Amino acid sequence: MQFTHGHEFAASLDRVVAMFADPEFVAKRSVVPGVEGNESWVDGTPEDGFTVSIRRVVPSETIPSEFRSFVGRELHVRYSEVWEPATAEDMVGTFAVEIVGAPGHAAGALGLTAHGERTEFLATGEVKVAIPLFGGMVERAVADAVIKGLAQELAAADAWLAM
Repeated sequence: MQFTHGHEFAASLDRVVAMFADPEFVAKRSVVPGVEGNESWVDGTPEDGFTVSIRRVVPSETIPSEFRSFVGRELHVRYSEVWEPATAEDMVGTFAVEIVGAPGHAAGALGLTAHGERTEFLATGEVKVAIPLFGGMVERAVADAVIKGLAQELAAADAWLAM
């Protein structure tokens, strides 16, 4: 199942790129209420390209009950972003979401585009789940969760930029 999510930041591309590469911001965006065991780190720089890694341990009670039989008591989620070096006009990257031990994943492309003192963010991706009969239903649930998570992280980014 494919998905797209866009957002506009009220900040220049330089400020948004610096935020995405800031380990303090990445640590803040990795925190999810009710989820323990968060880890995050950033390798690299905006000038050379950088990687963001986030690991979470999520209780299975946070997912719809009809999908809990496919996972254990908790979900180990690995999220990564790989950003190419920023230019004056944009920055592009890729992302991947893996739920360890679950039969599915999400991956796609990320982009930031400068529009003066505003920056457009766009994420496009695909969720694939290899479960006979129920795969499409699980894909929709995972895509909804990815978009909801993106929206929460982007709201946190707006708050960060407003400081």
